[in-house]
Amino acid sequence: MKSTNRKRALLVSSSVILLCMTVIVGMTWALFTDTQRVTNHLQAGDLSVTLNRTELTKTTLNTEGKLVTSAPDTNPKNFSNPTDENVFGIVEGEKIVPGTKYVAKMKIENHSDVAFGYWIEIVCADKTNGADLAKQLKVTVNTGTDASAFVNDGLAVKGANDGYVGELIIGATAEFTVTVEFLDSFVAENNIEHNDLAQGENLSFDLVVHAVQATD
Repeated sequence: MKSTNRKRALLVSSSVILLCMTVIVGMTWALFTDTQRVTNHLQAGDLSVTLNRTELTKTTLNTEGKLVTSAPDTNPKNFSNPTDENVFGIVEGEKIVPGTKYVAKMKIENHSDVAFGYWIEIVCADKTNGADLAKQLKVTVNTGTDASAFVNDGLAVKGANDGYVGELIIGATAEFTVTVEFLDSFVAENNIEHNDLAQGENLSFDLVVHAVQATD
């Protein structure tokens, strides 16, 4: 009787061991798995020119009709985005006469992601109502040296061999001055038309700053 119980106990033990072995063997095939996905995010850099007027001086008519030079306006004004606002502060109804003069000091800044080279252009696209006035308005851009032309002819201010005026690395700044003056044909050295031809005319022109990514 004892022998039979012992055999039964051994069989049970053997079954348990076999069952455990089966589980162990089975688990060796249940390998842990996992999946990791790496997503690559690419973002294009930004080239953005920040253009501010830092100072403006005007020689214009006062309420008595006399030419006077105002105190410089040193309140910074941002012209970074395309705008119809006049960089010379010319308001609606303001008249210009021979001797009128505007001097705007500008600052160009690189707050973008890349270095860039820049050059400056004065463009008059439509002279329909101001052909004679365009011949008598002299514009000068000073980037360290003066470059001048009449609005009628347009002006492109570049470096040597039509290169950039300068290059700005990230965070760098540069300054230039734009002067526009209505020349008096009787005293100016330039051979321009008589001022009376421009009476009543009106004209608009653009100050354009071109920026191109710089490379080695």
